[in-house]
Amino acid sequence: MLRTLSLVLCLVAVSQQLEISKFSVPEAVEKGSDAELLCEHDGIGKLFTVKWYWSPNGADEPTQIYQRVLGREQIITIPKTEPHLNITLIEEEKHNLALWDLQPEHSGTFQCQVAEEQGDFQERRNASDMVVFSIGEGPKLSFEGEEEVLVVCEAVGIAPKPDISISYDSTTFNTTLLEGPIDGLYNVSTNATLHRQDIEGVEISCKLSFEDESIASDVMEVADTYQSDAWLASSTAAPEDATESTEVPAALGTEPAPDSAERTTAVWALAALATLLHLQL
Repeated sequence: MLRTLSLVLCLVAVSQQLEISKFSVPEAVEKGSDAELLCEHDGIGKLFTVKWYWSPNGADEPTQIYQRVLGREQIITIPKTEPHLNITLIEEEKHNLALWDLQPEHSGTFQCQVAEEQGDFQERRNASDMVVFSIGEGPKLSFEGEEEVLVVCEAVGIAPKPDISISYDSTTFNTTLLEGPIDGLYNVSTNATLHRQDIEGVEISCKLSFEDESIASDVMEVADTYQSDAWLASSTAAPEDATESTEVPAALGTEPAPDSAERTTAVWALAALATLLHLQL
């Protein structure tokens, strides 16, 4: 009998343990998009507080962005950062947050903390990282030159810190040149000088990549088959309106200069006239 009672009390105690039953933070969100942070709990006792914290990348301390204390209204605190982290509640009676118009500077760790007064004080925390990425403009692939071909792979307005590479067959060039970050974004490029005969008719790819494998986009890689005739023709073709008429309007034209025979005849005529006048005097 005592053993049965002890087992029942144990089961009741276990059932009353505070747990975060649903917790969700997106791993990767594209720049300008929205995200939902979910934090739902299983607690049958007296709920004391629910809080959300945000730790931007590189921050020394987390910043509290939400708090609900038992018997009081929810409080959303907008951090004093640029750009602002825009926060609203998804539902008034829950503690799930909506973040909107996210920017690369909003990447970091989001943590939900639930505390409850149930016998001994209980507290649970769940945390997860979120990266806000940008593919920007690119990647782009270009060729320049004839026998020695300069292959350039570049992209603009990228986040987070990226890598970029050129590859063909089993060869890869990934010496990455970075500019930035400016407003959380990077410009990135790499290049390789290749012999025309080595790449003629070969597919060459230009690829962006990130250390965080959760970042995925169908525009992170471009490829093209190098054909020297096509590329040289496109690079040397003159613009359609490049040729302009060099004719001089008739009204602005000058009289043609006399030729040498006409000049000689004029000189002899003047000499003869001068001799005749001299004899008459």
